[in-house]
Amino acid sequence: MKKKEPTNIARLKNDYTQAKTLQAHRERKQKRSMRRRLAVILFVGCLVIIGLTTKIWTSAQAISEMETEKAEAEVVLKKTETQQDYLNTQIKRLEDENYVAKLARSQYYLSKDNEIIFSLPEDNAAKVIEETNEKVETTEKD
Repeated sequence: MKKKEPTNIARLKNDYTQAKTLQAHRERKQKRSMRRRLAVILFVGCLVIIGLTTKIWTSAQAISEMETEKAEAEVVLKKTETQQDYLNTQIKRLEDENYVAKLARSQYYLSKDNEIIFSLPEDNAAKVIEETNEKVETTEKD
């Protein structure tokens, strides 16, 4: 935005006025180059800030996804541990011959020689075993 100089004023053509005109011209050029440099620096700075902000945002998204995966994995781990505990207790029980014999008698109605089997609802161990197996299966499905 140049200011229009009045045309009815005559300029003096001496060394002082030429030096001042040249100095003013240099100052305008220097201000213009300073503004350009400042604009470039601000532009590059904004690009860097935008890049870093984008990187931080994507990292935060990845962290939140990993936390949800971790929570899901912990739930699966807990279910697997409970199932493993149940199976370990079943293994320990099956190592006992008395338990295996009792289980075979209750589930398959096997008997010893000269033994009569009466199946009563409250003594039916097979139902208890089936219920525990169903509970394990439902926890596996979840």
